[in-house]
Amino acid sequence: MPSVVHRVRRGRAVPEAAPRIEVMFPELVGRTCHLKPYTRVAVPKVKLQGEIIAYASPDSTFAVTKRLFDAARRSILIGIYDFTAPHVKQLVSDALARGVKVRLMLDIDSAEEQALFDDLVTLGMQGVPAPSCASQHGNPYFRSSHEKVIVIDEEWVLVQSGNYSANSCPLNVKDGGDAAHFVPGNRDSGLAVRSKALARFFGGILSSDMALELGGPPAAAAEAAPAHEAFLVERAPALTPSALYPSRIFKLAAPLEVQPVLSPDNYMDVVPGVLRAARRSILIEQQYIRASQDKVSDLVDAIRDAKRGNPRLDVRIVLGKLFNASELAKEREMLQHLEQACGLKLGRNVRYVNTQRLVNCHNKMVLVDGSGVLVSSQNWSKAAVWENREAGLYLRHPGVCGYFTGIFETDWKDAFRQLPAAAPESLTPQDLGGGGYVRVDPGDYAEV
Repeated sequence: MPSVVHRVRRGRAVPEAAPRIEVMFPELVGRTCHLKPYTRVAVPKVKLQGEIIAYASPDSTFAVTKRLFDAARRSILIGIYDFTAPHVKQLVSDALARGVKVRLMLDIDSAEEQALFDDLVTLGMQGVPAPSCASQHGNPYFRSSHEKVIVIDEEWVLVQSGNYSANSCPLNVKDGGDAAHFVPGNRDSGLAVRSKALARFFGGILSSDMALELGGPPAAAAEAAPAHEAFLVERAPALTPSALYPSRIFKLAAPLEVQPVLSPDNYMDVVPGVLRAARRSILIEQQYIRASQDKVSDLVDAIRDAKRGNPRLDVRIVLGKLFNASELAKEREMLQHLEQACGLKLGRNVRYVNTQRLVNCHNKMVLVDGSGVLVSSQNWSKAAVWENREAGLYLRHPGVCGYFTGIFETDWKDAFRQLPAAAPESLTPQDLGGGGYVRVDPGDYAEV
């Protein structure tokens, strides 16, 4: 789990025998606000005739992002939950300096994000806070605006599971990573699609959400939260992933139908049917599965139905690491639910990300029957599939599925076959003197 490092106050020493106490994460914006009524939109399928770039973190996300951002000539539109990575901020700054019009909708829930947001606005970016429980105009339409969608020059669309954080978009400049100078990070996935029709659709969704936020008067200034003299760290993976994955370009020889998958609009209309129709395999990477929660239980039931119709169906799931010891009981309950509902067993069907090779599994990917691919921002929680703003793409393409299947199989082979131990830690800066830690963003770990 992430450890909390307590800073030393200036002029005050920390006694060597200072006790270590169990602490909570630095506080983020609460997500239990009263939501305004949201009118769900129709989500049409789109025919693609251009090209698709498949990519993954930690190996290739930054390289693809840099390539497409640097090529932007007119506009970049970003809707994202967490944005703290300085190297991605520099890409945006460089685009603004070239005269590219940049708009950013950000779910701001920390002073660090607010400072980055304000700096880019100063440089000429149009910035709009998200219409979530973090709304700055009193317009919460979603619990969290948790999507990760980027539209470039009204032609390219990037849809991914990873935030613009140091671990979901680590600074691996070489596409696929340089094994000798590899920067560790989370497992995430993404699709960059060249399609004006898809760009119009997602551009319209982001612009509409911005209008929701700006549709009311500025809210009264909230009382400032007390400053936290703490930050989060993880032990850095000691090893690189056992295989590295450069991005791969797929030039479409024939039109390809793609289904955008949004929460709260149509995720629960699309994904249960995709799972239920599986005949050979369902491969999933998820940060967590809240199997007994409303709506998520429908997804689990869809897997159960697929297995009943196909007893030899290959169902395998890689999950993220546990945050703290208090999560163990919840995780055991989830594993029991999966075994009782679907016959899925720990080790044989469910494993946990190998934190010797990856910081976390932040992915939200589903692969079906060797051709179906869902890359999205939705965790398997009720909030994510039903109350947040989330976004993804579902398509059927054996080549794209093969790319992500290779990543899944690598992670599966390396994954822990038992429920990992999770013990809370509280550290002082002196504890970090020996190295071996990476800083992490709370937004990459918060349950949404």
